[in-house]
Amino acid sequence: MSRTGSCLCGAVTFEADALPSLQACHCRTCRKWSGGPFMAVPCKSADFKGEIKRFSVSKRADRGFCPTCGTHLFFYSKPGDMYGVPAGLFDEDPESVLRAEYFIDEKPENYCFAEDTKKLTGAEFRAKFG
Repeated sequence: MSRTGSCLCGAVTFEADALPSLQACHCRTCRKWSGGPFMAVPCKSADFKGEIKRFSVSKRADRGFCPTCGTHLFFYSKPGDMYGVPAGLFDEDPESVLRAEYFIDEKPENYCFAEDTKKLTGAEFRAKFG
């Protein structure tokens, strides 16, 4: 489903082919980047307009942000050729249910979600998604 959105200041806009799902990543890197669990909508593709700063986190992933306002724009999985776009960036709230939690073995004890989700450890995530 095609969805549009933007960063906080509007300098970067996007159109993304979003899946009807919401995912949370609890890995230390995502938590450091987002200040908590990274809540993202998986997208098969995303077309960003405007200046983007891209940071290569590892051989497997990049993260993008707006250089003007600092909004986190995406997590890009190189092996999966998929984007994780923060749920709050879409112009309309995604009609999504939290379906999966990744790196559940790295989730701190100070929060939890009420939904019964598919949960993968870091090792299970790497085995499934490369």
